[in-house]
Amino acid sequence: MNEWMTAHNGLVGLGIVGAKYTLILFSVVSVAVMIERVLVLRRLRRLEESDFTSIRAALIQGDGETLRAIALSSAAPSAGVLATGLEFQDAGEARVREAMNQEVSVQIAALQHNLPILATAASTAPYIGLFGTVLGILSAFRDIAESGQAGASIVAGGISEALIATALGLGVAIPAVIAYNYFSARVNALSLQIETHALDLAERMVKRSAHPSAPSQSGAGKESHANRA
Repeated sequence: MNEWMTAHNGLVGLGIVGAKYTLILFSVVSVAVMIERVLVLRRLRRLEESDFTSIRAALIQGDGETLRAIALSSAAPSAGVLATGLEFQDAGEARVREAMNQEVSVQIAALQHNLPILATAASTAPYIGLFGTVLGILSAFRDIAESGQAGASIVAGGISEALIATALGLGVAIPAVIAYNYFSARVNALSLQIETHALDLAERMVKRSAHPSAPSQSGAGKESHANRA
Protein backbone atom coordinates (compact mmCIF):
# COMPACT_ATOMS: atom_id res chain seq x y z
CA MET A 1 0.00 0.00 0.00
CA ASN A 2 2.81 2.40 0.89
CA GLU A 3 4.56 1.63 -2.38
CA TRP A 4 1.37 2.28 -4.34
CA MET A 5 0.80 5.62 -2.62
CA THR A 6 4.40 6.59 -3.21
CA ALA A 7 4.09 5.75 -6.90
CA HIS A 8 0.97 7.91 -7.08
CA ASN A 9 2.42 10.91 -5.21
CA GLY A 10 0.92 10.10 -1.83
CA LEU A 11 -2.43 11.40 -0.65
CA VAL A 12 -2.51 14.07 -3.33
CA GLY A 13 -2.21 11.48 -6.07
CA LEU A 14 -4.75 9.27 -4.29
CA GLY A 15 -7.19 12.18 -4.25
CA ILE A 16 -6.69 12.79 -7.98
CA VAL A 17 -7.27 9.13 -8.80
CA GLY A 18 -10.33 9.08 -6.54
CA ALA A 19 -11.77 12.14 -8.27
CA LYS A 20 -11.26 10.57 -11.70
CA TYR A 21 -12.89 7.27 -10.80
CA THR A 22 -15.76 9.06 -9.09
CA LEU A 23 -16.42 11.03 -12.26
CA ILE A 24 -16.24 7.87 -14.36
CA LEU A 25 -18.78 6.25 -12.03
CA PHE A 26 -21.02 9.31 -12.34
CA SER A 27 -20.85 9.09 -16.13
CA VAL A 28 -21.80 5.39 -16.18
CA VAL A 29 -24.72 5.91 -13.78
CA SER A 30 -25.91 8.98 -15.73
CA VAL A 31 -25.95 7.08 -19.01
CA ALA A 32 -27.87 4.22 -17.37
CA VAL A 33 -30.46 6.67 -16.00
CA MET A 34 -30.82 8.33 -19.42
CA ILE A 35 -31.49 5.00 -21.13
CA GLU A 36 -33.93 3.91 -18.41
CA ARG A 37 -35.90 7.19 -18.53
CA VAL A 38 -36.10 7.18 -22.33
CA LEU A 39 -37.57 3.68 -22.36
CA VAL A 40 -39.94 4.17 -19.43
CA LEU A 41 -41.32 7.58 -20.42
CA ARG A 42 -41.82 6.49 -24.01
CA ARG A 43 -43.69 3.36 -22.90
CA LEU A 44 -45.88 5.27 -20.42
CA ARG A 45 -46.75 7.92 -23.01
CA ARG A 46 -47.90 5.25 -25.49
CA LEU A 47 -49.89 3.42 -22.80
CA GLU A 48 -51.48 6.64 -21.59
CA GLU A 49 -52.63 7.63 -25.05
CA SER A 50 -54.01 4.22 -25.99
CA ASP A 51 -55.53 3.09 -22.69
CA PHE A 52 -57.19 6.39 -21.84
CA THR A 53 -59.19 6.13 -25.06
CA SER A 54 -60.37 2.67 -24.01
CA ILE A 55 -61.18 3.85 -20.49
CA ARG A 56 -63.20 6.82 -21.69
CA ALA A 57 -65.12 4.66 -24.18
CA ALA A 58 -65.94 2.13 -21.45
CA LEU A 59 -67.14 4.90 -19.13
CA ILE A 60 -69.36 6.35 -21.82
CA GLN A 61 -70.86 2.92 -22.51
CA GLY A 62 -71.14 2.07 -18.81
CA ASP A 63 -69.09 -1.08 -19.32
CA GLY A 64 -67.99 -1.88 -15.79
CA GLU A 65 -66.33 -5.18 -16.67
CA THR A 66 -64.04 -3.50 -19.21
CA LEU A 67 -63.20 -0.75 -16.72
CA ARG A 68 -62.25 -3.28 -14.08
CA ALA A 69 -60.17 -5.28 -16.56
CA ILE A 70 -58.24 -2.19 -17.68
CA ALA A 71 -57.67 -1.08 -14.09
CA LEU A 72 -56.23 -4.49 -13.21
CA SER A 73 -54.11 -5.06 -16.30
CA SER A 74 -52.84 -1.71 -17.56
CA ALA A 75 -49.72 0.08 -16.33
CA ALA A 76 -50.89 3.42 -17.77
CA PRO A 77 -51.09 6.27 -15.24
CA SER A 78 -54.76 6.78 -16.12
CA ALA A 79 -55.42 3.16 -15.20
CA GLY A 80 -54.06 3.82 -11.73
CA VAL A 81 -56.36 6.83 -11.42
CA LEU A 82 -59.25 4.70 -12.66
CA ALA A 83 -58.50 1.95 -10.13
CA THR A 84 -58.62 4.52 -7.35
CA GLY A 85 -61.88 5.96 -8.65
CA LEU A 86 -63.47 2.51 -8.77
CA GLU A 87 -62.26 1.77 -5.27
CA PHE A 88 -63.88 4.90 -3.83
CA GLN A 89 -66.83 5.28 -6.21
CA ASP A 90 -69.38 4.58 -3.45
CA ALA A 91 -67.78 7.01 -0.98
CA GLY A 92 -69.32 10.17 -2.41
CA GLU A 93 -68.29 12.72 -5.00
CA ALA A 94 -65.87 14.68 -2.80
CA ARG A 95 -64.06 11.54 -1.65
CA VAL A 96 -63.78 10.19 -5.20
CA ARG A 97 -62.26 13.43 -6.48
CA GLU A 98 -59.86 13.67 -3.53
CA ALA A 99 -58.69 10.07 -3.94
CA MET A 100 -58.20 10.45 -7.68
CA ASN A 101 -56.25 13.69 -7.21
CA GLN A 102 -53.98 11.96 -4.71
CA GLU A 103 -53.37 9.14 -7.17
CA VAL A 104 -52.48 11.69 -9.86
CA SER A 105 -49.81 13.08 -7.53
CA VAL A 106 -48.46 9.56 -6.98
CA GLN A 107 -48.32 8.87 -10.72
CA ILE A 108 -46.57 12.18 -11.46
CA ALA A 109 -44.02 11.55 -8.71
CA ALA A 110 -43.28 8.16 -10.27
CA LEU A 111 -42.46 9.87 -13.57
CA GLN A 112 -39.61 11.74 -11.85
CA HIS A 113 -37.94 8.54 -10.70
CA ASN A 114 -34.12 8.69 -11.00
CA LEU A 115 -34.10 12.30 -12.23
CA PRO A 116 -32.49 13.47 -8.95
CA ILE A 117 -29.50 11.29 -9.89
CA LEU A 118 -28.99 13.34 -13.04
CA ALA A 119 -29.41 16.56 -11.08
CA THR A 120 -26.82 15.41 -8.54
CA ALA A 121 -24.33 14.43 -11.24
CA ALA A 122 -24.85 17.71 -13.09
CA SER A 123 -24.33 19.83 -9.97
CA THR A 124 -21.49 17.97 -8.27
CA ALA A 125 -19.35 16.73 -11.19
CA PRO A 126 -17.78 20.18 -11.88
CA TYR A 127 -16.79 20.49 -8.22
CA ILE A 128 -15.25 17.03 -8.20
CA GLY A 129 -13.34 17.99 -11.33
CA LEU A 130 -12.25 21.22 -9.63
CA PHE A 131 -11.09 19.20 -6.65
CA GLY A 132 -8.94 17.07 -8.93
CA THR A 133 -7.64 20.22 -10.60
CA VAL A 134 -6.54 21.74 -7.29
CA LEU A 135 -4.81 18.52 -6.32
CA GLY A 136 -3.06 18.40 -9.70
CA ILE A 137 -1.73 21.92 -9.21
CA LEU A 138 -0.58 21.02 -5.71
CA SER A 139 1.26 18.04 -7.19
CA ALA A 140 2.93 20.31 -9.74
CA PHE A 141 4.14 22.72 -7.05
CA ARG A 142 5.43 19.85 -4.97
CA ASP A 143 7.40 18.56 -7.96
CA ILE A 144 8.93 22.03 -8.37
CA ALA A 145 9.88 22.12 -4.68
CA GLU A 146 11.44 18.67 -4.78
CA SER A 147 13.44 19.30 -7.95
CA GLY A 148 14.45 22.85 -7.18
CA GLN A 149 13.68 23.76 -10.81
CA ALA A 150 10.73 25.35 -12.57
CA GLY A 151 10.97 23.95 -16.08
CA ALA A 152 7.96 22.86 -18.09
CA SER A 153 8.99 19.22 -17.85
CA ILE A 154 8.77 19.41 -14.06
CA VAL A 155 5.21 20.70 -13.87
CA ALA A 156 3.79 19.02 -16.96
CA GLY A 157 2.67 15.89 -15.11
CA GLY A 158 0.74 17.73 -12.40
CA ILE A 159 -0.83 20.19 -14.80
CA SER A 160 -1.96 17.38 -17.12
CA GLU A 161 -3.59 15.62 -14.16
CA ALA A 162 -5.38 18.85 -13.33
CA LEU A 163 -6.65 19.33 -16.88
CA ILE A 164 -7.84 15.72 -17.14
CA ALA A 165 -9.89 16.10 -13.95
CA THR A 166 -11.41 19.34 -15.21
CA ALA A 167 -12.30 17.81 -18.56
CA LEU A 168 -13.88 14.77 -16.91
CA GLY A 169 -15.96 16.96 -14.61
CA LEU A 170 -17.30 19.02 -17.51
CA GLY A 171 -17.76 15.92 -19.64
CA VAL A 172 -20.04 14.42 -17.01
CA ALA A 173 -21.89 17.59 -16.01
CA ILE A 174 -22.82 18.95 -19.45
CA PRO A 175 -24.65 15.83 -20.74
CA ALA A 176 -26.30 15.39 -17.34
CA VAL A 177 -27.66 18.95 -17.41
CA ILE A 178 -28.96 18.54 -20.95
CA ALA A 179 -30.56 15.18 -20.13
CA TYR A 180 -32.13 16.50 -16.91
CA ASN A 181 -33.72 19.46 -18.69
CA TYR A 182 -34.94 17.23 -21.51
CA PHE A 183 -36.51 14.66 -19.22
CA SER A 184 -38.00 17.36 -17.01
CA ALA A 185 -39.77 18.78 -20.06
CA ARG A 186 -40.99 15.30 -21.02
CA VAL A 187 -42.25 14.69 -17.48
CA ASN A 188 -44.03 18.05 -17.38
CA ALA A 189 -45.78 17.35 -20.69
CA LEU A 190 -46.84 13.86 -19.60
CA SER A 191 -47.93 15.17 -16.19
CA LEU A 192 -50.18 17.74 -17.85
CA GLN A 193 -51.68 14.99 -20.01
CA ILE A 194 -52.30 12.79 -16.97
CA GLU A 195 -53.92 15.65 -15.05
CA THR A 196 -56.19 16.45 -17.99
CA HIS A 197 -57.18 12.81 -18.36
CA ALA A 198 -57.77 12.51 -14.61
CA LEU A 199 -60.14 15.49 -14.62
CA ASP A 200 -62.11 13.92 -17.46
CA LEU A 201 -62.21 10.57 -15.68
CA ALA A 202 -63.30 12.16 -12.41
CA GLU A 203 -66.21 13.93 -14.09
CA ARG A 204 -67.34 10.74 -15.81
CA MET A 205 -66.88 8.64 -12.67
CA VAL A 206 -69.01 11.08 -10.64
CA LYS A 207 -71.74 11.11 -13.29
CA ARG A 208 -71.59 7.32 -13.51
CA SER A 209 -71.98 6.94 -9.73
CA ALA A 210 -74.86 9.42 -9.70
CA HIS A 211 -76.98 7.19 -11.97
CA PRO A 212 -78.04 4.00 -10.22
CA SER A 213 -79.06 2.46 -13.52
CA ALA A 214 -75.50 2.59 -14.81
CA PRO A 215 -73.44 -0.56 -14.22
CA SER A 216 -71.30 -0.26 -11.13
CA GLN A 217 -68.14 -2.22 -10.66
CA SER A 218 -65.99 -1.88 -7.57
CA GLY A 219 -63.08 -3.74 -6.18
CA ALA A 220 -60.47 -2.79 -8.72
CA GLY A 221 -58.24 -1.56 -5.98
CA LYS A 222 -55.24 0.60 -6.09
CA GLU A 223 -53.13 -2.12 -4.54
CA SER A 224 -53.57 -4.44 -7.54
CA HIS A 225 -52.46 -1.72 -9.92
CA ALA A 226 -49.47 -0.88 -7.75
CA ASN A 227 -48.40 -4.53 -7.61
CA ARG A 228 -48.68 -4.82 -11.40
CA ALA A 229 -46.62 -1.67 -12.01
